[in-house]
Amino acid sequence: MRILGIDTSTKYAGVAIVEDDKLIAESTMQFMATHSEKLLPEIAHILNTIKIPIETIDYYAITAGPGSFTGLRVAVSTVKGLSFVTQKKVIPISTLEVMAWEFPFCNHQICPILDARKKEVFSALFKWKDNKILRIKEDSVSEIDNLIELINEKTVFTGSGAELYREKLVEKLGSKAIFPPFLYSYPSPRIVAYIGFQKINDAIDAKELQPRYLRKSEAEIKVIE
Repeated sequence: MRILGIDTSTKYAGVAIVEDDKLIAESTMQFMATHSEKLLPEIAHILNTIKIPIETIDYYAITAGPGSFTGLRVAVSTVKGLSFVTQKKVIPISTLEVMAWEFPFCNHQICPILDARKKEVFSALFKWKDNKILRIKEDSVSEIDNLIELINEKTVFTGSGAELYREKLVEKLGSKAIFPPFLYSYPSPRIVAYIGFQKINDAIDAKELQPRYLRKSEAEIKVIE
């Protein structure tokens, strides 16, 4: 079974192909151009390089949010187009869950944080137990101080929000705040594809796929005002 994993939820983006539970190919980069200019060509490139026709992909797995509003829209519209052509289902996955999977079997609580701007962050809490990752807190958007109030044990903080508010996290939490190398601080498309393999039962028709913004976009706010 082949799954194409796609992530465009941050300034980094990429695609990966997992066959059963093995990585076949992966491409990740920091896109200087917009995701819309690079995503489809990158998908075509990786498929062509490993000589796998798009028709042989069984499912598409995608980070549906939270994250960059523009990036999420690009990924969702791209996957909807591919799914329409190939008649394959889509597995939407939380961006924050993908980030937590970067730390398998970690002994500490894991808190992925993405900068949501407007002095807010997207965050969630996870923990590994019995070789499985458990969700402790649902994806949400809040001010960093509200998140800090929930932390009462050693926690691995990762993501753009963790970097942005690192000083405050250390000031408020001291040794409870742990920070991994930046290399592990953004979603990996191979993990998107792998989680998709674990969650095939959650697959949906592409027409049901929607970005998980967690709050209104700037454009929507201006229309309301």
